[in-house]
Amino acid sequence: MSLKKQAISGVKWSAVSTITVAIVSLLKISVLARFLKAEDFGLMALVSFVLGFMNLFMDMGLTSAILHKQNITNREYASLYWINIIFSMILFGLISLSSFAIAFFYDEPELKVLIPIMAISIILSALGKQFKTIEQKNLNFKYIALTDIIGAVFGLGIGLIMAIKGYGVKALVYAALTQYAISNTVYFIKGIKDRGMIFHFNYQETKFFLKIGIYQVGGQIVNYVNRDLDILLVGKFFGAEILGGYSLAKQLVQRPMQILNPIITQVASPVLSLSQDNKNQLKARFLKLLNIVATLNFSAYSLLAILAYPIVFVLYGSGFTDIYVLVQILSVYMFLRSVLSPVGSLVIATGKTYYEFYWNLLVLIITPILIYMGAQLSIEMVALSLVISILILMIPSWKLLVKKLCNASMSEYFNSFIPKWGSLIRMIKAK
Repeated sequence: MSLKKQAISGVKWSAVSTITVAIVSLLKISVLARFLKAEDFGLMALVSFVLGFMNLFMDMGLTSAILHKQNITNREYASLYWINIIFSMILFGLISLSSFAIAFFYDEPELKVLIPIMAISIILSALGKQFKTIEQKNLNFKYIALTDIIGAVFGLGIGLIMAIKGYGVKALVYAALTQYAISNTVYFIKGIKDRGMIFHFNYQETKFFLKIGIYQVGGQIVNYVNRDLDILLVGKFFGAEILGGYSLAKQLVQRPMQILNPIITQVASPVLSLSQDNKNQLKARFLKLLNIVATLNFSAYSLLAILAYPIVFVLYGSGFTDIYVLVQILSVYMFLRSVLSPVGSLVIATGKTYYEFYWNLLVLIITPILIYMGAQLSIEMVALSLVISILILMIPSWKLLVKKLCNASMSEYFNSFIPKWGSLIRMIKAK
């Protein structure tokens, strides 16, 4: 099968997986909103932030490094696997210990129990993540799609059963934990069957990967704080109840991007990596990727902003309709974020992860200040501050990242933001 056909097949299977998982996730939240309180979603938002942050350390950027390097020996894979396992156990211990301080800071005693339980997902992820990355590198997206769908469906079932039985916020925690357990167990079993388990570790074999990965982790950490600092500040300044409503609004507006972008970018990273030595080809493929992402997201977020009130009413019920204004403002923000995110695939393809690290440090200077200012006024101003911050950063993102990595001009870059439905339709029809 040619690279083009493999890429198109990968896009289609990524679409099946991402859309199905997102629908299952949205269905889970929609149903659970009828059984749980706003405070429960607020607590889960804080738990998710802590674990998401620590999860960045767990991978150590090795996924990006594996996708970048074209020839990796079995012994190198083994060394990378075991360093990941060891580090995940260390992180589990650190998270469990930190849960007491986090619970004290937010004055939410339940976090002392919820965070350690959810932290088990880090160990589960370490068991299967490398095997999933290898399948992604080999463009085996059908297998990845089916595995992720199975995990999501099991997670939905557990969440619904526990919510109906009155477990409250623990229904959200165990639903997520089940999804991690099922999917990573499948990846682990198939990985062992296909590749075996080599009990070998040599730190020297990991140094090349860690060199790439450390900048990737650094950039992701700073980016993660930039992306979800609003959650931390809303939780601190407004309390768990208002955070619950804000979290539901943000989860809703994240769905289109979470559905649409991975369909393209999961395939883009390994495909762009094949063009890392041909800058003209790399630029052409990146700009095409960017335009597809922009076209899809513009359509989705325009509809979401226009139909915010009825969508919130249908999904969350009458008790949460007051968050529709947040949904409208955050829709603008998420569209702008969606068209900036493909730069991550470009960074991985070129292996220049230090560019992303330094870029995110710049973002860290601007975004938190605006969010903090918004938090002093109202919850709506927090959302608006996110829009303002990303508008300020648009031109610098081209100058400091895109131009340096693929030599695209400013006009080429921003013209790619203009939706082109004809090109998208032709791609979908391609065989």
